[in-house]
Amino acid sequence: MRIDNIYECLYKFHQANELVLGNLKGCTVKDICQMTDYARTAVSEDLSKLTNKHQVIKVKSRPVLFFARPVLEKAFFFSPSKDEYASIDHLEAEIRQEVETKERVKHELHNNPFSKVIGYDGSLADSIKKMKAAVLYPPKGLNIMLTGESGVGKTLLAEHLHQFFEAKTETKVPFIYFNCAEYFNNPELLTSHLFGYKKGSFTGADSDHQGLVELADGGFFFLDEVHRLTNEGQEKLFTLLDKGYFTRMGEAEKQRHVAIKFIFATTEELEKTFLKTFLRRIPVNLHIPSLSNRSIKEKIQLILTFFMEESQGIQKDIFISYNTLKYLVFSKYKANVGELKSEIQFICAQAYLDAIDYETQELTIDLPLGLLDENTVDTKDIVVLNEYVPSGGIKIRHDYFYPHVEQLLQVKDKQNDRFYNFLLKEYADLKNVNISSKDAVAMMQNKMDQLYDMDLFNQSISKEHDIDEQFYNQINQIIQYIEQELAILLPENLKNVLAAHIYSSVFYSAQINEDFFDLTKNIFSGKIENYQLAEKIVLYIENYFALKLPNTEIIFYDLFIRKIRSADRRYELDEKCGIVVVAHGSATASSMVEYTNVLFSTSLMNSVNMPINQSVEETLDKVRAVVRKNGYSKLILMVDIGSLIYFGNVISKEFQIEVLLISNINLLTLLEVAREVIYESTNFDYLLPVLREKNHKALICRKGNFEDSKVLVISCLTGLGTALKIEKLLLNTFPQELLTNVRIVTLEKKELEDLSRLLSFVHEDEKLVGIIGTVKTEIPDIPFVSLDNLLSDQGIRLVFQMLGFDLTKDENQAVLKKVSAKYIQGLSIEAITDLLSILNPKSITIELSKIYSDICMQTKKKSDEKRLLRFIIHCACMIERQIQHPEYDHTSYELSYRELPELASVIKMAFRPIEVSYNVVIPPLEVKYIYELLFEVNV
Repeated sequence: MRIDNIYECLYKFHQANELVLGNLKGCTVKDICQMTDYARTAVSEDLSKLTNKHQVIKVKSRPVLFFARPVLEKAFFFSPSKDEYASIDHLEAEIRQEVETKERVKHELHNNPFSKVIGYDGSLADSIKKMKAAVLYPPKGLNIMLTGESGVGKTLLAEHLHQFFEAKTETKVPFIYFNCAEYFNNPELLTSHLFGYKKGSFTGADSDHQGLVELADGGFFFLDEVHRLTNEGQEKLFTLLDKGYFTRMGEAEKQRHVAIKFIFATTEELEKTFLKTFLRRIPVNLHIPSLSNRSIKEKIQLILTFFMEESQGIQKDIFISYNTLKYLVFSKYKANVGELKSEIQFICAQAYLDAIDYETQELTIDLPLGLLDENTVDTKDIVVLNEYVPSGGIKIRHDYFYPHVEQLLQVKDKQNDRFYNFLLKEYADLKNVNISSKDAVAMMQNKMDQLYDMDLFNQSISKEHDIDEQFYNQINQIIQYIEQELAILLPENLKNVLAAHIYSSVFYSAQINEDFFDLTKNIFSGKIENYQLAEKIVLYIENYFALKLPNTEIIFYDLFIRKIRSADRRYELDEKCGIVVVAHGSATASSMVEYTNVLFSTSLMNSVNMPINQSVEETLDKVRAVVRKNGYSKLILMVDIGSLIYFGNVISKEFQIEVLLISNINLLTLLEVAREVIYESTNFDYLLPVLREKNHKALICRKGNFEDSKVLVISCLTGLGTALKIEKLLLNTFPQELLTNVRIVTLEKKELEDLSRLLSFVHEDEKLVGIIGTVKTEIPDIPFVSLDNLLSDQGIRLVFQMLGFDLTKDENQAVLKKVSAKYIQGLSIEAITDLLSILNPKSITIELSKIYSDICMQTKKKSDEKRLLRFIIHCACMIERQIQHPEYDHTSYELSYRELPELASVIKMAFRPIEVSYNVVIPPLEVKYIYELLFEVNV
């Protein structure tokens, strides 16, 4: 045919014009026309067809150049990535890059011979690392013992260790191999062979003779099957191992010194076979794993390596079918790697005979699948095999340079499981960011929700192309179980999702990263019954395949169950349930809401910003407008800080709706609320315990069941500095639920000059319950607490009474006691913050509060909040003074402990922990001051 003739002409052109990098000479249409007399259009048409068939490389230069792909590949051991190139420079650049890569690989192989060993970065990594350390340890290295079954590769490792040493030291040294089995029953012959002999030392010793030890001087001496040495044979090596010298047989008067790196190898148990004195002289013992203990990937690499060696030896390409590789990987070999290599050689020999009979240039090796009992193979191992071996088999070219056998393995894109790809990527990203584990989990969970809707349930797996029929049937069995548990028939697309994930989860279970799973196992999507069912499904899969899956699998099935049941939960969702986010700042609320709405593909959430120049009343009006416009029947109100928390009661009363109020919110809080509402339920009885379990501050304002809204005014003489501090202190001190129907207003004194002016700050539906201020107001009938009283032991009690709490009830008394202690601590911290430069105000306040409590308990003195405040401020400053001036001579005080009242000893002992913790000494005079403060000064 014409096209065949044109292809043959292209070959002849290359034979006449050698391909040289830097001066690639391609064939033109004109060249072929001159060789064949074919029409130019016909030649161009056929060359285009050959290009489309991947037989010819086309370069779109002027004129257009053509290269026979096989000739190009053979010349540079290089397979072009494309069929067409824009210019000759582009083709040469790719060839040059490939050539440089191969040269670099060859250089690396020379410098690190172990990289050619299968398992150097896997099962043998630790052993190789220790061998390298032993051989390089000065002054002459450490002796090494290699143990393991016959055929595991002990000799190969010893040879590569020798190559590594030569490459590392850039010197040539001898490597002597000796099999002890050959002479084990003849000690005299063994001695003469190892150490040599002197002329005349025995009959037949006609001349002096060097032993193997002398030949190994400066290099390596590898003694294989060393267990075959008798005790006498082992003893003959003691002096050489200990002192580094020996004597030839018949030459006892002359010591010969050598420097040798010994490597011993045995298949036997060390303790049962060798003298303890012999083993003591070999500090490095390494066990080489058997073939059955190597990973599936390493077995595949070993098999392909042996096929590559055969291909290059017989100079023929070899095609190995998937079934052949499956058989070789899962067959048992008593003699390990050595037996595997022998079997591959025999298989190739049979295929070579067939190639001769059928006159083919390629060996095809396709063993029948029936040779392997698949019931003996673990499903997980089949999955791993499929990750690396394509169903169409593998072809090895004899004339191609493979930098590493791994180049023959298929590299699967792990898109068959987006769930793990996503989690692993997010985990890697978050590891590089300095955030807490809790925040990392929250961020991963929220991003996973986005993946859940957008991408997670679009994956699928193909029976024909990805997995074998047996495993496919097993997956279908699991899917039927899941359908049974869910009491629903799954649509085909979700069955495909499960098939793809089950397949990948079995593979990933062999590659668990403990840190990753410790973090991600805390991700929890919502309902506990979904989680429990997910656990049950995972347990079933584990038992079915007899393997252990990571806890992260529960997350996947939890998500999956939520997806399935989402269509059946509409009765739980109230479309008239709104979410409004209110936050201080010109764009804080709107930014968080925009991000959340985009993430969850919703428009459910609304925002109300509160710029610095906008009043609380204006902000409340905007919230009212949102509720009125949307006609909400219930509202989830989320606020950040301050007086916004009272909005819940106002909206609940005004619109007669239930309001779920969530305070102290941030973006992560908003995302978690959105996830629960969108995916689970808007039922407040469901949401409230879920949010509280996640430590969010939430409570419900129910219509028709709330107290009148209250206003508490805080005032100072000029400006708002002190008033704002008192407001902050109250908000931080009182539990949130005590202030949900209370609005705190900070005003200047001039705003309190008459009742009408004051009441202009109070809404019609609110009640003014009291004023806290620096100067007493003249307005009658309104409770007033001065700042002095607020700092006394009655201060918090007065505030409780203002807010309408009945303090005759035990539960209110308990809350009062707890709030009082927290209030004094908060006030103490604020009071001493500006006074201290070294101590931590919060820590020292807590410590001194405990000391005060202990002193009161031991002396039976009634606790007084105002005295406690004075005590904390005085003692904190005193302790910092002692720390700053430790050189002060405490003996200069003209006072001793004997002169102090008896109760002072209680104070001294109570402060002992402080003295130890801060390495200070509290002198008698300071103890006297503290005593006077506690027992004499009238506060």
